[in-house]
Amino acid sequence: MTLPRTLPIHSRQRRAAPRWAGVLVLALIPFLQIPEASAEETGAASRTETATFSMYCYWTGEATLGRVPGVVASRIGHWGGAEIVQVDYDPERTDVEALVVALKRQRSFYAVFAADEGAERRARGEVSGKEVRRVSGEPHFIEPKHSLRTRHPELWSLDLSEAQAIALNSWSYFGGTRPDVLTPEQERLLGESGGRP
Repeated sequence: MTLPRTLPIHSRQRRAAPRWAGVLVLALIPFLQIPEASAEETGAASRTETATFSMYCYWTGEATLGRVPGVVASRIGHWGGAEIVQVDYDPERTDVEALVVALKRQRSFYAVFAADEGAERRARGEVSGKEVRRVSGEPHFIEPKHSLRTRHPELWSLDLSEAQAIALNSWSYFGGTRPDVLTPEQERLLGESGGRP
């Protein structure tokens, strides 16, 4: 960390900082109480749950679930011989039943996958028992956000948050007006690149 050589005394007048000022600041750093931002302030969910869905096409599934308010992260891959989408979601904003309804609207839902008895019981509490399938082993994930990566690499190349990537991937898949999720700095970088990655 570089300390300033001068400290403002008045808007028109500056003088050199005393040598001890930098030492004092460094000595006080361990005692500073900087409050962490709350989930409300950051827009992040305070508590998330995870659900895994099998379907005919994980690209469609990921884009579909990305449009459901409360989905905060998504992954795609294979598990038990099926294509899957796994999402983390805010249970105060959505639930497994709402996620299943969204997938069924796109005709891309086969089952909710459960890795253990507890997950199976929870899933059966939200959807029909015949829509829950117990699977063993671990999922194998691949690179997500296919539509965004392949159709809009200029956006994918920006340093996107998961929330931004989810929104832009869904837009890229379904079309419409691009969501206003980029920061001013990202918009500037996009403009400077001429829309090229």
